[in-house]
Amino acid sequence: MNLLKARAKRFFVFPYVVLCALASLHSVWQLLFGSGFSLSWFGAWLAVTPVPLFVLLLYRVAFVQVGRLMIVQVSAALLGALLVVVEMQPLPTIYALSLGLGGVLLYVFWYSYLDRDDNKLLIAGQALPDFHLRAADGQLRSSSEFQGRKAVLLFFRGNWCPLCRSQLHEFSLYCENFVKHGLRVVLVSNQAVADSLAILGELPAGVEVYSDPALEAARALDIVHRLGVPAGLTYAGGDTLLPTMLLVDELGVLRYVDMPENFRIGPQPRRLLAALEEHWL
Repeated sequence: MNLLKARAKRFFVFPYVVLCALASLHSVWQLLFGSGFSLSWFGAWLAVTPVPLFVLLLYRVAFVQVGRLMIVQVSAALLGALLVVVEMQPLPTIYALSLGLGGVLLYVFWYSYLDRDDNKLLIAGQALPDFHLRAADGQLRSSSEFQGRKAVLLFFRGNWCPLCRSQLHEFSLYCENFVKHGLRVVLVSNQAVADSLAILGELPAGVEVYSDPALEAARALDIVHRLGVPAGLTYAGGDTLLPTMLLVDELGVLRYVDMPENFRIGPQPRRLLAALEEHWL
C-alpha cells in the first residue's frame, strides 16, 4: 500500500465529515434567519447534509448491505450543486460544489477503497499461516487449535468504525446458521475482547471472540491496514485490520477467502453460506 495515499486518506475523512456537519448547520441558520428563502442555501444544505447524517445513523442504527455507490448521498449532492448555480451565491456554492459534490465523490470513488496489495498468503488450497490470538482471559491461543473442525474467521476493524458495526450486525444474522452447520465461528479485532463484545451483543453458543492487540496475527496473514484509523479518532495507534473472512477445513487448509476491496461492502456472509451449502453440506 502506498503510504502517502494512506496518510492522505487518514487525514481526509474526519475533517470532511465535520466540515459537512458545520456547513449543514450554517445553511440551516441562513434558511431560518437569513433574508428570506434562498435556493442557494437550500442547495448547499441538501448537498452537504446526507454524509454526516449517514455517519450518525450508522452509529445509531444497524444498516445491512450499505452499498457501494451511496446513491442517496451522491444524488443529493448532484441536485444541491444544480440548485446553487441558479443564484451563484459564493459561500453556498463553495459548500455545495466542494464539500457536497466534490467531497462525496472523493469519499465514494477514492477513500472507500482499501488499496490492498496482492496477498500471497491467503489463497484457497493453501494452509492457513500460523498465528496467535489473545482470548478474553488474556491467554494466547494458537491458530493450530482451530484444526479438527471447519472454522470461519472474521477479522474486523473495531467499534470506532461505523460501517464495521453495520457489517458485524449482518454477520451476526448468519452466525446461528454457521454454528448449526458445524462451523467454529471466530471473530477477531485488534481492540480488546470486551470492546468487541459490547457491539456484538448476544451471540449463539459456539461463537468465539479474540483480540489481536499488537496486530501480530494480522502481520502473519498480511492483512494489516497501515494508517487505517482516521486521524482525530480517540483510538490507540494508526494501524488496524483489513476486513477479511476466511474459511478453513479440518486440516487447517483455506477453502474460501473473502478480502473486499471496498470497506463499505465488507465480507459477505451470505456468499459464504451459499458456498457451504453448494460444496460441503
